[in-house]
Amino acid sequence: MLGEAIEKATPSDRIMIVNAAGQTIFRGYAANTESAGIRKTRRVKRYGIGMETYKATEKMWDWTRIDALPPQVPVEQFGEYKVGELKHILYIRIELDNEFTEGREDGK
Repeated sequence: MLGEAIEKATPSDRIMIVNAAGQTIFRGYAANTESAGIRKTRRVKRYGIGMETYKATEKMWDWTRIDALPPQVPVEQFGEYKVGELKHILYIRIELDNEFTEGREDGK
């Protein structure tokens, strides 16, 4: 369940929650997940670590805002940059199960 996964996180952990359609529905710190209004009883399909890579700037992306993401650098292009030119953001990635198939054995 989503609530159990969030309870295991440290309040300062970065979390991204993705719905069954692959849309990001929450992106921020674990301490702020309550404000997202997502039911804690939602089933988790996958739970793991995610990483995003950006060109280094003086001010990296602010996790309190989701409207101004800089473009990510695809892994295929890493060789085009020097090590100090890239910054990585690690986060806990939680993918939710389809809530419309919950409780059905055939998944339809």
